[in-house]
Amino acid sequence: MDMAAAPSQNEVLNLLKLIRPWSMRGSSKVRIGNDYDGGYVLPAQVLNCDAVVSVGVGPDVSFDLVLAERGAKVLQYDHTVPGLPKDHPNFIFHKKGWGARTEGDFLGFDDMFAHLQALSPKRAMLKFDIEGGEYEVLEAIRPEHLAFFDVVACEFHGFEKLHDRGFYNGALRAFEKLNAAHVPVHLHANNALGVVLVQGVPIPLLLEVAWLRKDLDQFPGLSTDPIPGPFDRPNIPGRIDLVLNAF
Repeated sequence: MDMAAAPSQNEVLNLLKLIRPWSMRGSSKVRIGNDYDGGYVLPAQVLNCDAVVSVGVGPDVSFDLVLAERGAKVLQYDHTVPGLPKDHPNFIFHKKGWGARTEGDFLGFDDMFAHLQALSPKRAMLKFDIEGGEYEVLEAIRPEHLAFFDVVACEFHGFEKLHDRGFYNGALRAFEKLNAAHVPVHLHANNALGVVLVQGVPIPLLLEVAWLRKDLDQFPGLSTDPIPGPFDRPNIPGRIDLVLNAF
């Protein structure tokens, strides 16, 4: 790591501004999935989605199940599990991960998007938790594919590496790409890990963020809701949640 090239405190603060949640004029929030890790707080427009791309299934499909029960087709991708812990007629599972390109155990997003388009969706959402691989795949995704989704929800990892200029630049490009057609509307720290100090700025090691596409609401200003908010739950039950509004 080249400490001479480390981002400044100001650059770290500017990066975090890109995921600060905005208020929504006409939308409420809902929690989907269980009351611990695997549940997400999202803008209520997600309830209108008839298709979901869910990447990083792991041992929990509670989120996918809620939307499948509402009639959405759920495309699921995970190369690390032998199969689903629970099945549903609307689940379409692929034992593949999301990669920057299609090779081996991974599919590039062009192929995933083709799977989605085969369902002829009217409204779609994208959810992913891929354990640190998110920056590389977001670098490769086409902006017009990202802009197709009403709602995007994901977990970001690796903030202990923000001292590194290369990691910082990758995170900056990822956040800027997500903000091109969407607005961040919900932020929550996963309490599975703690907080790291980067250039004097305290940052949770794991952050969950939800975006809403810009044309689906108006965003009058930065949200004043507490973090965690009323719909949030600790990812690890019995361990206190991380409070961000103090910052």
